[in-house]
Amino acid sequence: MTPEISTREKAPLTQGEKTLSNLLLLFENAIKIPLFRCQRCGECILSSTAFICSQRCPKQLRNGPCGGTGEDGSCEVYPARTCVWYRIYYRSQLLGRIDLLYKYNRIHNWCLDKTSSWLNVLRKRIEPPIPFTRHDKQAVE
Repeated sequence: MTPEISTREKAPLTQGEKTLSNLLLLFENAIKIPLFRCQRCGECILSSTAFICSQRCPKQLRNGPCGGTGEDGSCEVYPARTCVWYRIYYRSQLLGRIDLLYKYNRIHNWCLDKTSSWLNVLRKRIEPPIPFTRHDKQAVE
């Protein structure tokens, strides 16, 4: 069985869902933008990326850094910045969540952009967040 690599096959939002999504987005943005600098992708994977929004990567990579990350952790596109994935890795070490970086995240579905990820979880368009990890092998070593 091949894992789903995209949420594209899921049914689009109905008009009622769009209205509810806009309402939920008010609350979601009030929390996630100040705390996590959320980019409102509609497919939140903050729990897998040590609570750093991976969409802040200029290339919007969801499964790890590009091949151009500098040895000092600098971004290939904006060398004055630290690579988002470099920061995710080090925070994952601190939080004992390295094992979640091995989890494959689906390709971003642009139809869900600027929609409520909370609603998308409830409607089963996306996977729910992972609040806890049982045992992080990498953190122990």
